[in-house]
Amino acid sequence: MVIEEVSLQEAIMHFMTVTWKVIFAMVPPTHWGGGWPAFIIALTFIGAVTAIVGEVASLFGCVLGMPDSVTAITFVALGTSLPDTFASMTAAKNS
Repeated sequence: MVIEEVSLQEAIMHFMTVTWKVIFAMVPPTHWGGGWPAFIIALTFIGAVTAIVGEVASLFGCVLGMPDSVTAITFVALGTSLPDTFASMTAAKNS
C-alpha cells in the first residue's frame, strides 16, 4: 500500500471537516425504502445546517454592529455564491 504525501493544507482541511463527513455519512442509501429515509434525513440535516449558518451569521453581524438583513444579504449570499463561482471557473478551465 502506497501512502501519498499529504500537504499541511489538505491535512488541516480534512480534520476541520471530518465531523461533518461523519454526520452526513449517516444518511442511509437511497435504495432503502424507495429513497424516502434518505430524503427525510438529508432534508433534516440541511435544515440543521441552515439554522447553524443563520445563527453564526447573526452573531457575526452582531459583533460587527450590522443588522441581520444586511448580514444575510452580504455574507450569507456571498458564502453560498462563491463555491459555485469557483466550480464554474474550474469547469471552464478544464473544458
